[in-house]
Parts: sequence; C-alpha cells; structure tokens
Amino acid sequence: CLQAGDCTCFYDTQLGRRRVEHHDHAVVSGRLAGENMTGAGKPYWHQSMFWSDLGPDVGYEAIGIVDAALPTVGVFAKATDKDTPKAVVTATDEGNRAKMEAKAPPVQPAKKPPTAPKDGEDYGKGVIFYLRDDIVVGIVLWNVFNRMSVARQVLKDGKKYKDLNEVAKLFNIHEE
Repeated sequence: CLQAGDCTCFYDTQLGRRRVEHHDHAVVSGRLAGENMTGAGKPYWHQSMFWSDLGPDVGYEAIGIVDAALPTVGVFAKATDKDTPKAVVTATDEGNRAKMEAKAPPVQPAKKPPTAPKDGEDYGKGVIFYLRDDIVVGIVLWNVFNRMSVARQVLKDGKKYKDLNEVAKLFNIHEE
C-alpha cells in the first residue's frame, strides 16, 4: 500500500484537490487504504509533511500548499548552533523527520517578545506562511524542526490572522 499512497490524487476537505508525492503521505494514506480495503471506512484527514536537508546546516519541513504563486509572509529569527539538520540528527539519533515528528514533545509558544535584529547576526531560521484569500494554506519551517503539530493546527484552524508575527510565536522560533 505504500506505493499506492505515493501516487494518489485526493480531495482535501481543507485545501481542495491535491496530488502529494511525499513519504509521510505515502505511509499514512497507504495504511488507511489498506484498513479501508478491510472495511474500516475511515476518512483521510491527515495533512502530510515533507522535508529536505540542503546540507548539514540548512533544512526545511513543510506542509500544505507551498506554491510560489501564492502570497507569502516570512518571519525569521536569530539562528543558533542547534538550528541545523546536523544538530537535530545528532541530538535525536534520527534522520527521518516524519519519525522525529511522532516523538517530538509539545511546543510551548514564545514567552518573551523577540529582540530587534543587530548587524552581523544570522537570522537563519524562520516560518514562511503561504496565503490564499488571506488564510494560511501552507507553511515552510526553515531550520525549525519538530513543530509540525503546530503547523497542522494553524492549517486546520483555516482562519485569517491580523498579524502573522503573532502566529510565528506559536512555533517558538525566538528561543535561544
């Protein structure tokens, strides 16, 4: 069923008709297809994620509709040594983000406001929101890891936000 889940087109009740070719989607939808072939009759609600490492120092995780034709808003923060794929793999001993996500502890929103940028600082991590009709339909987490549960909730809420800086705080990107 894994292969069947990797080449499907489906209707996403939140985001419309979709064709997703990602490992997470293949695993979850393939498993569901197998269950439904035995009569389970379960609907597909999962928002699958995808990820890539662009070397040891840059990686991303994404969810939803990530399309350059959509309006985007990015909120970035100061990066630390732990904000790299290499650091995450070293800390968790797991290179597969979909597996890491399942083990990730809940994320607490930021408690303090972000500090103003300073010359020479590396603002190398952030959250990019993709908007359709002012509603968040996609999210890319740039050098921000294990926050897919937060991203799924933002997509599930399907609402308009006055200030996406406030939404970015949910991902706690300003922690050091």
